[in-house]
Amino acid sequence: MRKVIPAIAVLAIGGYLAWTKFKPDVQPVTAADEKSVPVKGEVPPQAGLVDSAGEDSITAEPVEVVGEGEKILWAESQLAKEVLHENGRLPVDLNGETYLEIDVELLNSLTVGDYLDISIPGVEGIHSAQVGAVEEHASGNKSLQMNFPGLTRLHGATFTLGRNAVYAQLNLPSGSYSLEAQGGYAWVAPNGALIQNHVEKHDADLSSDASREKTWKDEDVPLNDFD
Repeated sequence: MRKVIPAIAVLAIGGYLAWTKFKPDVQPVTAADEKSVPVKGEVPPQAGLVDSAGEDSITAEPVEVVGEGEKILWAESQLAKEVLHENGRLPVDLNGETYLEIDVELLNSLTVGDYLDISIPGVEGIHSAQVGAVEEHASGNKSLQMNFPGLTRLHGATFTLGRNAVYAQLNLPSGSYSLEAQGGYAWVAPNGALIQNHVEKHDADLSSDASREKTWKDEDVPLNDFD
């Protein structure tokens, strides 16, 4: 019996030494490691996100909201000038005009109560206009009556929309203006400048040495510009 006990002790010591030699290298788990271990059902934190403890956070970029009165109807355009001069549809007494690219689709989409910003390039002041009435004509044309809240009833705008053309009269605090568009290209001019140039051309035509020759073709001047 005494010989068996030492043999068992030798075997136990040998087994322990073999286990310590080949056991896996297990690193101790620290508090920081426990924090980084994801828990089932929990979303791991991402770099840059903010928590209530005051760590780094991602703030959303502010979104610019465009109000109803900030719709852009037209913009000054050199291309509009070139196109309108090429098609030869400009009035002979045009004077003091500014050329524009106009959003005809926006005009057609307006309904009663809609707001629109109106300004004349080169003229100080932007006026918020509200659509007061929309009239559909049997010919297919449409008229828009606009007023300027806060201004007198003498100020307003009237747009007539046809199939291929737009005509408008604008009565602003800076003066009255006429506008005509073919497709998406338009000119706008002060009525005073148009009248002055018309009178000067009329007086020149009445002089004895003025030419009386016809300078246009009838087929190039339709009776209805809306067709």
